[in-house]
Amino acid sequence: MKLLFVGLTPSQAFQTGLNSHGFSFECLTVRPKEALDQNYDIVIAKTSKREEISRLSILKKKQHFTWLAVVVSWQQLEDPAFYNDLLENTTKDSVWAEEGWEFLFWFYYQQILKGQHQWSHIEFLEKESVQFQEKAQALTQASNRLLNEFKKDIDLAENIQRVLRPRFSPQIPGLSLSVKYIPSVGGGGDYYDIFEFGDKKRFGFLLADSKSHGLAAALLSVLLKLRLEEMKNRFPDSKSFVSFVNQEIRTVYSKNSSSMSLLYGIFDRSSLNFQFTSAGNLRPILWRRGQLQNISWMASPELGGVEHFEYQECLLQLQPGDLMILYTDGLSGPLKKKNVTTEQQIKDLLRTKGLSPEPLQMQNELMGIVDAYTSKKKLKDDLTLIQLAVDEKAMYVAKVEG
Repeated sequence: MKLLFVGLTPSQAFQTGLNSHGFSFECLTVRPKEALDQNYDIVIAKTSKREEISRLSILKKKQHFTWLAVVVSWQQLEDPAFYNDLLENTTKDSVWAEEGWEFLFWFYYQQILKGQHQWSHIEFLEKESVQFQEKAQALTQASNRLLNEFKKDIDLAENIQRVLRPRFSPQIPGLSLSVKYIPSVGGGGDYYDIFEFGDKKRFGFLLADSKSHGLAAALLSVLLKLRLEEMKNRFPDSKSFVSFVNQEIRTVYSKNSSSMSLLYGIFDRSSLNFQFTSAGNLRPILWRRGQLQNISWMASPELGGVEHFEYQECLLQLQPGDLMILYTDGLSGPLKKKNVTTEQQIKDLLRTKGLSPEPLQMQNELMGIVDAYTSKKKLKDDLTLIQLAVDEKAMYVAKVEG
């Protein structure tokens, strides 16, 4: 696949990632005045002036199936004239914030691979001009609402909704893992990721629940700075990472009073230890042999709420047959019952499934409830459900006390 960067230079780490995935790419410092001679699959162009927007068509002239992403700064989007010109331009396929475009590229690229029909939507729009006008009008109305609500997060809310998913979920020996993510149509943004450490025995679990897409974008900016490999090596325990993210969120989003809940845990498959740190109201549910286990933890403020807070780490010693459930607030809507908490609702479901419930069976049970709910109502918040079931025959090294 061939890429062209216009007016911006990818970081060295990003270029290394492109090479490792077999991409070929070129960089142009000056915007071309005539149609490109070569064919490119993807063109990413930085735009900072209104007159540059009208010349975007040059980058796709004679190359109708080239996918074009426009990179702009938040300050430019706050200019009504610039924003309207950008919104009305039909050449572009996506708009990315300058501060996080490299991170968005990888997630958006995965979406393209999963849905190849997106590559031909330009041709579709040309043939279906009436539908395009309706979609353009809907996009204008939605963007105006976002402009009033989020100030800065004008055109990225929908993109963030799509990209807040990991590239893959690893296979963990001795553990059955099931993940379900359902985006909402409202303002909340979930993020989750599951990744493997270099020692091949530890796995990181990251789950975040934000009340606004703006704060979700701030989290993406923080993760962009870290990069996955750096995160694995730089933060050996969960609380150091959570404390770092809290400081970064305070720096990136200090002008807004919003905050977000985040849980970061490290699972060691050799000892079945799960050490985690929670900021806000996210905490795991642990089911063992027909009983809900009591997890002692200290209440902590959400990320961005308090500066220099000393977050505490909790340690769970899992056992063969255990089922651990992580979930965000989006599950509370479908499970809402008068005077009954979401945790109690899950507990009641677990009791009907025996001593060691199968995670996929539990997920299907919960998703059945969610489907029944969404057939009548729309989710007001993103829903993320992660279930980890330890195999009955899992081998582990138990910690010896004393």
